[in-house]
Amino acid sequence: MPRANPIVLTTPPLLAMVPQRTPEAAVHARVDAWVDAWSSEACPNDMEALRPLLGAGRLNMMSDFGSDIAVSDSFNSYQSVWMPVLQDTFRSWQLAIASDVEIRTSASLASAAYFTLFEGETHEGTTMVQRQAVSAVWEMQSGEWRLVQEHTSVDSEGRMA
Repeated sequence: MPRANPIVLTTPPLLAMVPQRTPEAAVHARVDAWVDAWSSEACPNDMEALRPLLGAGRLNMMSDFGSDIAVSDSFNSYQSVWMPVLQDTFRSWQLAIASDVEIRTSASLASAAYFTLFEGETHEGTTMVQRQAVSAVWEMQSGEWRLVQEHTSVDSEGRMA
């Protein structure tokens, strides 16, 4: 005999209070992790701290220094562009987000656009600060957002922030 009042399954009240992580929040967390790993503390001799955030397969990484452009299609080539510049020029360095992070997501791709400030202390003891425009594409791989493309442009030919 059918029941007059069917049983309705609902989310338990305690579980309903736990905020659900949106795709945008998950991508923002990955952007934060990428920026945090871009420091002399996290990457003193190599950039291995960045590797877990990168996608599998071919990468598209473009670094626009104004008068020079470096294109990397793998983690190793990206590291071979950046580590000599960092180690030959700076005693210490760090990167910080300097704007809102604009994120758009679909089921398997996300884009993030933002500005950063790169700050480094040179071997001579002077401080350099550069503003950079960053656009990044993240792809859902094995249940995680992974960076597959990045375009970084130094603001106005390297002008200080």
